[in-house]
Amino acid sequence: MPWTKLKNVILLILVLTNLFLLGLVVSQSLQNRRQDSQTREHTILFLSERGVEVDEENIPQSIDLLPQTAERDLEKEQQTAAVLLKGEVEQEARGGEIYRYSNQQGWVQFHGDGSFSAQLEPGVYPAEEKEEGCIAALEAVGFEGTLLEETEEGLIFQETWNGVALFGQQVSVFCAEGSVSTISGQRLMGEPKEDQTRKTITVSTALVRFLNGVSTLGDVCNRIDRVEEGYLCTASLTGAMTLTPAWQVTTDTGTYQLDTVTGTVRRSE
Repeated sequence: MPWTKLKNVILLILVLTNLFLLGLVVSQSLQNRRQDSQTREHTILFLSERGVEVDEENIPQSIDLLPQTAERDLEKEQQTAAVLLKGEVEQEARGGEIYRYSNQQGWVQFHGDGSFSAQLEPGVYPAEEKEEGCIAALEAVGFEGTLLEETEEGLIFQETWNGVALFGQQVSVFCAEGSVSTISGQRLMGEPKEDQTRKTITVSTALVRFLNGVSTLGDVCNRIDRVEEGYLCTASLTGAMTLTPAWQVTTDTGTYQLDTVTGTVRRSE
């Protein structure tokens, strides 16, 4: 057989083999999804039998958020300070992993645990329209978030990352005399990257862990009203932040946070 024909035969065999293997992978994936879906349905029924009313539409089909870690980036931090303060800044190391940056526009101070605060001179961020002014100041520090609460003095925002809620990461922006005056709260200190050392549990396991966790806390709930997916953030003074996939579960008696890596349940703060 001529080499060109033999080569075509070999290529055809390789293509067919790859298609066969791809078919096996797809078939196995579909089978796993069907099994997970059936187990999820059985678990929802199990909760119902235990007196917890659950609307299946309120429960995620799967846990897709991946564990992340974020490392503090001091160079990026200084650049952020310069953007917020609209010019070059002077750096002051204050000890304990605390750095303050300042110029004539005011100052901003970053801590190793992700907390920060800023004092701005009048007029740097006008806030005749309070929300617009506050958002402009937050965008300058790279803060992405949603409005939680409005007070007479300012606004409180919850941080998000790629549109996903970061539970507990909140920033308060206060205004005075028509402009933003102070900012304080908690923010991501670096760009999150996937942490492959941790794995999430399944939806069924999460539901059972939630039921057991609420009982362990000494609480009782009769209905799950809403499940919001997001991250729990834990910061260390060494400059690292751990982002753990979690559910914020609203029930008829209270709101809880379920760690979907360990299955731990705690009351929402």
